[in-house]
Amino acid sequence: MINRRLLAIALVMALMGGLAVPAWCQGLDAGPATPDPLAPVEVSKPAPAAPGAPVAPTAGPADTVHPIVALVRERLAATPARGSEADKEDYAGLVAFYAESHGPPIWTSKDGFTPRAMQAMAEIRRADDWGLKASAFELPTLPDSQATDEVLADAEIKLSLAALKYGRFARGGRLDPPSVSRMFDRKPVIYDPKSLLQALAVTDDTETADAYLRNLHPKHPQFARLRQAMLAARGARADDPLPLVKIPPGPAIKPGQEHPHVALLRQRLAIPAAADGNETLYDDGLATAVKAIQVENGLDQTGVINTATRNALNGADRTSPGSNLQRIIVNMERWRWMPENLGDIYVWDSVPEQMTSVYEQGKQVLSEKIVVGKPSSPTPIFSADMQFIIFHPSWGVPPGMKASELAPLLRNAGGGWFFFSSGASAVLRGYGLQVSRGGHPVNPDSINWSSVDIQSFDFTQPPGPSNVLGIVKFRFPNKHDVYMHDTPERNLFGGAIRAFSHGCMRVQNPVKLAEVLLAHDKGLSSDQVQEYVRRGGEIKLTTPIPVHVTYFTAVVDDDGKIQFPPDIYGLDGRVASRLEGQAVHLTTSSTERPEVIEKSNLPARAKARPRQKAASSQSYNPFAAIFGN
Repeated sequence: MINRRLLAIALVMALMGGLAVPAWCQGLDAGPATPDPLAPVEVSKPAPAAPGAPVAPTAGPADTVHPIVALVRERLAATPARGSEADKEDYAGLVAFYAESHGPPIWTSKDGFTPRAMQAMAEIRRADDWGLKASAFELPTLPDSQATDEVLADAEIKLSLAALKYGRFARGGRLDPPSVSRMFDRKPVIYDPKSLLQALAVTDDTETADAYLRNLHPKHPQFARLRQAMLAARGARADDPLPLVKIPPGPAIKPGQEHPHVALLRQRLAIPAAADGNETLYDDGLATAVKAIQVENGLDQTGVINTATRNALNGADRTSPGSNLQRIIVNMERWRWMPENLGDIYVWDSVPEQMTSVYEQGKQVLSEKIVVGKPSSPTPIFSADMQFIIFHPSWGVPPGMKASELAPLLRNAGGGWFFFSSGASAVLRGYGLQVSRGGHPVNPDSINWSSVDIQSFDFTQPPGPSNVLGIVKFRFPNKHDVYMHDTPERNLFGGAIRAFSHGCMRVQNPVKLAEVLLAHDKGLSSDQVQEYVRRGGEIKLTTPIPVHVTYFTAVVDDDGKIQFPPDIYGLDGRVASRLEGQAVHLTTSSTERPEVIEKSNLPARAKARPRQKAASSQSYNPFAAIFGN
């Protein structure tokens, strides 16, 4: 028989937006989260076309194929794609582009490289100025004498692949964010390779190839500020006519030898190509300049470009594993993963700063402290649209807590052969919880908790002064089922490190946040919002508001001063290691990472209380400690 009192409470909760919105704050280390039922379904979509790409193939007589294009087709058909999956996708785009092309090649002509090719290669060689690595791109060279069509075809392929790779890296495709850490739920927007070549093929004096490649980088003001900070850290300025170029690690290069790094060295020292136009030949003129650098740095005057000489050439911009420069580059990379359009109004949850802000038309209109996930149950990094603001919400116990916290208590309270005792109900009353199964309330004392699957039961805390979600909850449906909410644990906002939750974000002044968002979306006054605070209820936003949960540990303020918020989850080293292709350990202050003692989250006084007193508790919610600490 259904308990009518519990059913009545359930109906009230549903009317107030409680049961209609089941909620679990599931830590990432506590097993898979139960997705919000309204979370958007992830659908695989084709890559979008690059800006400026013409719809029709390159112009030209359909029955005539340029001889170099014909050779490119032959070579591509004879050579299988190699490298990563992304490299193979670039290769497939290259094949598709040249299969449809009836015009001339993009990069070469009978006279050698076209002006478009020279522009593109110059920009690619400046990749370090954008937080990338010029050494990652293999650029072609041509002999001083008249190049054959075969040589030109090979150069066409090599430069096309370099341009595609640069375009992919500029858009955030250098790394796959979730493969770095499952906390990064980001998917950078990478343009379709064929369309990117189509767009580059029509660049002209109005928009040159180098300008087009530069425009592929993020347009966010903070990315531009970080780039300025990176250039300043390297001793260069963004407006320098010859930006500082790094000489990457490599073999010793002696005068008279050819090597791709020689072209970078010429840029670094502003020395033109050899007499025959070969940029990769290490000639006597360049060797003289290198020897001068060696003398200045106390090195043997050999002219050989070895590790010590490379370090001297790179000078102050040499990146050490623990330097702020590396951290800046890591954060520039994370900006490439962000949505291009953040929204006219949006919520910005900065996990490292443990702050939430509201921006409207690019201006900050609210800033409040938040509590974020602890390292063992971190807050995931993602973007989603806020759809609901719920006053006086209910709270459901997440699956991980059911298994690790509740199940042992219920078994010890009267499970096994001793069920039908009052122990289980006393435990749940002590935590302000109600239990149901399949939507129907059940008597917890009638269940043998030692033999049932606890995940088949729902444990809910109704609205009230001690509810772990407090007065208001902000719901932006996502697969992590993470949201923002109030909390009765006000003491948690006092510290510099506020990483205590199981993944959700607690807001210090949630009512003020609700007032700002509802004034924008509904035109509600402060008094009207306070009425919801008094009586409860759920408000569905007319226009969803983007929420960006972010992890930036280098931030440049309006005065140009760079701040380094704490890397509380130790993610910078992971990103840096993937970018460098080797283990990188960024130094972290001992105050940056909160200490977490892994033990039962139940407070001692809750365990020690007599059952009859726990049931009558009104002001203290011991289950809040499970949820938060």
